[in-house]
Amino acid sequence: MSLFAWLFLGHMVGDWLLQNDWMAASKTQQLGTAAGMTHHTIYTFSVMIALWLGSEQPYPWWMWLACVWLVFGTHWLIDSTGIVSLWMRFMGQTHKPIVQVMVDQIFHLLVLALIGSVCSLV
Repeated sequence: MSLFAWLFLGHMVGDWLLQNDWMAASKTQQLGTAAGMTHHTIYTFSVMIALWLGSEQPYPWWMWLACVWLVFGTHWLIDSTGIVSLWMRFMGQTHKPIVQVMVDQIFHLLVLALIGSVCSLV
């Protein structure tokens, strides 16, 4: 399985399988809610486990640390700051819930593609 496929699986587990209604409903209310921080932490662990499983070679410690910060930070940014709504307004997109979910997911997948690409270069 490719590294991106592992990262995608980690994303699906962390963002869908392990996120409950409390996390989903509360993570966007304020920037640092307990629900949001719990979700972002679980998501980060899920993606990092997937990165470890999909790694064909050992990565240096600093790369692991950078990936943890990148995954957690961008997930927090995408989920908690309203950046998805800002993007949709900027692009003139409809604010239907399904479109918001898709834009949110595409942002997350772009981050994973970046991580997978950089890790493949090392």
